[in-house]
Amino acid sequence: MEEHYNKLENIFSKSSLNKVLNAEIKINQGFSELIFTTNNSMHNEIKEIHNAYISMALESAAFFAANSLIEDVLVFAKSFEINYLKTTQGKKLKSSAKFVEKSMGNYFILVELTENKNLIARGKGVFRRSKTLLENINNYN
Repeated sequence: MEEHYNKLENIFSKSSLNKVLNAEIKINQGFSELIFTTNNSMHNEIKEIHNAYISMALESAAFFAANSLIEDVLVFAKSFEINYLKTTQGKKLKSSAKFVEKSMGNYFILVELTENKNLIARGKGVFRRSKTLLENINNYN
């Protein structure tokens, strides 16, 4: 499985999304952690981090936590819900996702975004297997 996690990390690190976040990701079975440093272009007019970047970090971490459990195909998000709990001007943010349960083909993932252990946002995702083979994904092999 370690090889699978490394390949998933490679997909993320070379993704167009990561050109925006410039994040580091660590993936293990049913878990992923994404850490990124914000920059001025990520702030809105009142100097807070725009929710778009928070959403990207939460959904990406949840996606890879779910895909860590599946070695043959990509997953896709069936649904994803975010609760924004507070705003932040933080520089270094961490998105941590963990697998909670599998039911009727659905993988349930909980994810939190923190800044220095302060909870900024929380998400809940439901993921399913797609028909897209991992072996056909750029940067997986």
